[in-house]
Amino acid sequence: MGLASHLTTGQVAAFYNVPAWRIRKIVDSLDCEIPRVGLYRMIPRNVLPAIAARLQGKAAAGAAG
Repeated sequence: MGLASHLTTGQVAAFYNVPAWRIRKIVDSLDCEIPRVGLYRMIPRNVLPAIAARLQGKAAAGAAG
């Protein structure tokens, strides 16, 4: 079985070791359409670099201030 093409907010949060609300907030602010299944956001794997960049940007801003 291969890797899933989409991940839930919780799966992405666990991968980056951050709270799910932070991932949800980042995903909701992106300029791309994120598909949903019921209440779940199904985050495409190709969006992970954009999420990582936002997380690193927040970390850098927090460290500088």
